[in-house]
Amino acid sequence: MVQQDYSQEDKFVATVLRTWAWAQRNTRTLVVGIVAAAIIVFGVRYYVDYQARVREAASAQIRAIRFDSQTSNAAATVDRLQAFLIQFGSTPYSREARVLLAHALLLQNRAAEAIEPARQAADKVGSEPLSNRAAFLLAAAYEEVADTSAAIAAYEQVGLHSQLRLEKSQGLEGAARLRAAQGDHAGAAALYDQLIELFSESAQGRAFYELRAAEERAQALVTSQATLAEGG
Repeated sequence: MVQQDYSQEDKFVATVLRTWAWAQRNTRTLVVGIVAAAIIVFGVRYYVDYQARVREAASAQIRAIRFDSQTSNAAATVDRLQAFLIQFGSTPYSREARVLLAHALLLQNRAAEAIEPARQAADKVGSEPLSNRAAFLLAAAYEEVADTSAAIAAYEQVGLHSQLRLEKSQGLEGAARLRAAQGDHAGAAALYDQLIELFSESAQGRAFYELRAAEERAQALVTSQATLAEGG
């Protein structure tokens, strides 16, 4: 038993001596490794702290812009939001800034310029409330520039993916209205049918959408018959 203990102690001592000898031969490597590790740790901590400071600054600035936009003219709001996105475009507050920017541009009758910020902010329709709002702004901008197909697609995105019945109904109704205006009465009727499904049998709005669906189906039938007659 004593012999075994000495053997284990000898092995431990030998290991320590080998480690010490290696450290003496590789002092430079050890120092470089320790310094590199310290730099990495410091860099990570600095980056985390820096990102936190940037987010705090972005939060304070977007709050100020949001508050001032209620009294400032739209042109001044646009300038501030564009500057905000240059400085804080990578922060979580960039989506709200793009929604506010699209809205301000629409107020200035600059629909073509509103499309891009609204499109970028509308990338998570159904899972991000601000994206739903952005999609409505996007649809409105497309309507203003007479891109009806794109407007329909934006409205349908909200109608199909929003979790809120009010937003779903507004999205489907907007898409149905534009499909009817395009002459796609069958497509409009199908969207009104989806709207009907959102309401219970006794709901006040259900009868209105049932009427609209019936009107669009009737118009689709008339259009189809006229087309056949022309072909005959």
